[in-house]
Amino acid sequence: MSALSDLLNKANTGGLSARSLARTAQGAGFSLNHDTAARYLRGDHGRPDEATLLALSKVLRIPLTKLRAAASLPAEVTEPYRPPVESSRLNRRQRRAVDEIIRAMLEGVPLVAKVEDLDTRRSRHKPVKRAAAAKPSPSKAARRGSAEPPAR
Repeated sequence: MSALSDLLNKANTGGLSARSLARTAQGAGFSLNHDTAARYLRGDHGRPDEATLLALSKVLRIPLTKLRAAASLPAEVTEPYRPPVESSRLNRRQRRAVDEIIRAMLEGVPLVAKVEDLDTRRSRHKPVKRAAAAKPSPSKAARRGSAEPPAR
């Protein structure tokens, strides 16, 4: 069983079933499915999403910071992300792209992330030497007329 499931089961002092947990969460305005609740109670779950943690926190009266810590997620409680005012100029496609980038950034973070130094990552890749661009000859550079201005 996971640390999160252990915490949930200890907090479930009333012995609520997964269906009861889901019903209570739905009554409080959350969309927690009974199957999802059952998976978390028995320890057969993946990485929890924020909506599930919020629902479980409300129903079982566990502080969100404790749930996040048990799930090996950053425990600090932050406000929901609000993009800058300039984002109102983004079209629908661009907004979906930004949303997907945020999801990808969160998905790729291991549960206990090790922060690598930027210099270490850069040192792994050798810079590619580029050949100096050949200077075009004056006759090829001019499109009209002669390459040299006429002498006066």
